[in-house]
Amino acid sequence: PRKTGLIKQFLSQVTWGDLDYLIIDTPPGTSDEHISILQLVSGVQNCKVGAVVVTTPQEVSLSDVRKEIAFCNKTNTNILGVIENMSYFQCPKCQEQTEIFAPLSGGATK
Repeated sequence: PRKTGLIKQFLSQVTWGDLDYLIIDTPPGTSDEHISILQLVSGVQNCKVGAVVVTTPQEVSLSDVRKEIAFCNKTNTNILGVIENMSYFQCPKCQEQTEIFAPLSGGATK
């Protein structure tokens, strides 16, 4: 309830002016905060709501992403894209790529 109140205050009492986009970064999951954000921004006139889902190659991350995608489908939230973060590190000098997390689970393609 406290977080929800802060989110409501942040979205309704800040003078945003004319915006092309408002990007809200949330932690993984499908908590009450996610529901509150959707309810608050869905009521804004001419506001299109969508989600960019971020994952890593780890199975635990993919499990969270599956839940988030199911949440988006259930709430009719458009999924704008899926980003797989931390797949590898590319050395700026030699351009060699080193995997940070082994893609044992198939990554975002699964």
